[in-house]
Amino acid sequence: MLLQAARLLRCTEEGRPFYDEFTAVFATLISSLPLQPHTVGLFHARYDFSFSSMEAARNLAELKLQQQNKTIDLTGRLITSTTITTYQIDVRSCAELMQLFLNARLIRCANDPEQGKFKHEMLFQLTPKGIAIVDAFSQRHGVVSPNVVDLLKSQHNSMKLVHLERDPVTDHISSSEIVIEIIFQRFAGRKPNTTPLHRAHSHHMPSQSLGHSESSDTDVSSVSDMYLESSAGVHVHDSKRIHLKEYHNCFSGMAAKLWLMDCTSIIYALEAQMVLTAFLQYDLITPADARSMSSGDKFLMEKNAYYYMSEKGKNLAGWPTTGSGLLKHGPHRPRSPGSTPYRYSSSAARDKHSRLEHILEDPALRLLFREHLAENFCDENLTFYLESERLLAQFHELEKNQFPTLEKVNVCLSEAWVVYHAFLAPGSASEVNIDHLLRQRVRERMTAEELDTIATPGSQPIESISMSVTKLTEIVKLLDDVRRQVFRLMASDSVPKFMRTARFWELGIEV
Repeated sequence: MLLQAARLLRCTEEGRPFYDEFTAVFATLISSLPLQPHTVGLFHARYDFSFSSMEAARNLAELKLQQQNKTIDLTGRLITSTTITTYQIDVRSCAELMQLFLNARLIRCANDPEQGKFKHEMLFQLTPKGIAIVDAFSQRHGVVSPNVVDLLKSQHNSMKLVHLERDPVTDHISSSEIVIEIIFQRFAGRKPNTTPLHRAHSHHMPSQSLGHSESSDTDVSSVSDMYLESSAGVHVHDSKRIHLKEYHNCFSGMAAKLWLMDCTSIIYALEAQMVLTAFLQYDLITPADARSMSSGDKFLMEKNAYYYMSEKGKNLAGWPTTGSGLLKHGPHRPRSPGSTPYRYSSSAARDKHSRLEHILEDPALRLLFREHLAENFCDENLTFYLESERLLAQFHELEKNQFPTLEKVNVCLSEAWVVYHAFLAPGSASEVNIDHLLRQRVRERMTAEELDTIATPGSQPIESISMSVTKLTEIVKLLDDVRRQVFRLMASDSVPKFMRTARFWELGIEV
């Protein structure tokens, strides 16, 4: 079976690409490039796992994601199904996308790390964040390009991104107080991080060391500074004198911005600005110099603006605190004056299914639940559930509009096959846990769909809109059956375990 679909980048009302679309294009591009050593300059400096701007522009203009799955039917016949998704990107958009990749700190100029503006004839390397996104995409789709295998296996794949939940309609990151506090805990780390950042100045990929500076008081001063892992938190100064006053564990606005841009799924500076300003508004951090004090509630993401953790922020992060009446150890969620205790509504406490529904609807709980599942190696269940929910919404939108065009139907159909190949096909990269009878029914039905598509030796693209709609309807119904069973499994098994974890009880939730 050969299914082809062409698609445009889905954008928000502000004109920015959606996170999932943006990272899919990035990972597909990187997987298509021959990441090789390049030598540049008079002294022939060598840059490993690099690519040129010309290579990137050429591949972006003809970008395709090809997924192939091989199965054996009941008669022992080998069935090969191929899904090809083509991204429609014009020449002008290629340069704009490369600039966005630079801004999101997914790539950097290899031979000039200070260069933040895309130009032709540049040489690029992936950042730890960019590598993490390619790795996650490859695992999710079961497509590991030979071009990136060595990079993903190398020590440079060091970043564990903090994944922030987004609104499925607007793509906005939630800014509720509880979500901001959870982000802040990751931002602060379990203890003050006085280890200096890596400064990209060598001609090799960064080493696993967090830095080469000799003094822990080195300022984070430019875009060439880079976090290689997220768990330690933002870089702080053990002690720094500002305007004749000494501050402990303070940090620059630039260091804070870089942590969010390097260590989380934030891809736009405005998103980082929103989160850091929320830290100020919820009294988790305090300005330390006249410039940051004069900015009011707006956080300054600059190297010469300084902030320090408030007693409330230290308490929330679990740092030792000095204020009287505050806890000395362990995280605690101090609420803002007049705020309501964070708890399930009475309807959510009735049964395990409504508890899971509440978790999935609440960005803060969903973030913590996702982390819990990842630690227990079963986050593919949640990922499949959310992917199938999105697919179902897309199908119903097409159905409401009476399946307007073959192109739109085929895009939805190709995404349905992507979900199947990633989570349900034999040997899939992220196979979900469902019972044997349902798994057998899914595979028999999907194999039959593949066989029905092959009219003659050699696969042919699906061209009839009526055929596409029929196939799409059948596949979506099948995936919906799996979605329901995965939901029941998470509700009965994963939710009770999650509710017994320390991170759940640290929220002060009453059930």
